[in-house]
Amino acid sequence: MLRTERLDLPPLEATHAAIYADPAVSAYIGGSRLSLEGTRTQVALFEAIWREHGHGQSAVIERATGRVIGRAGLHYWPDGMLELGYVIARYAQGKGYAREAGEAWLAWTWANLPNDHITAVIHPDNAASIGLALRLGFRFDHQTDKLTGTTVSIYRLDRPA
Repeated sequence: MLRTERLDLPPLEATHAAIYADPAVSAYIGGSRLSLEGTRTQVALFEAIWREHGHGQSAVIERATGRVIGRAGLHYWPDGMLELGYVIARYAQGKGYAREAGEAWLAWTWANLPNDHITAVIHPDNAASIGLALRLGFRFDHQTDKLTGTTVSIYRLDRPA
């Protein structure tokens, strides 16, 4: 389990999925597809990635309160592309939690994986997520509709020298 100054980042499990209950939070990551059944399917995928790779999406738990405030971590797309993703509950946004979790996962990635780069897959209208990706050092690479069936922007971060 990763830990930061304020956060615990254990493997994401079905018990952590309540974050998707807020439509404003899920709007850019699947929206209406994240019904109860859609959420179960997504969490099962994240759990399978942990089993296969030994890492993946983690719950973001605010250590001071013990509350699950989101998810962050690594995701493998079917084409093998490695993504850093993050989702934070609306009431916890603007406090630097996503950045803190993202920085922890990036440090872990560079220390433990051989990848020469990592991506962030972001809906083009999600200004907050794009802003965080840029602050983390990602740069716009291209757009595609081949991953999710809707247009997404792919941001890329190369391994530090």
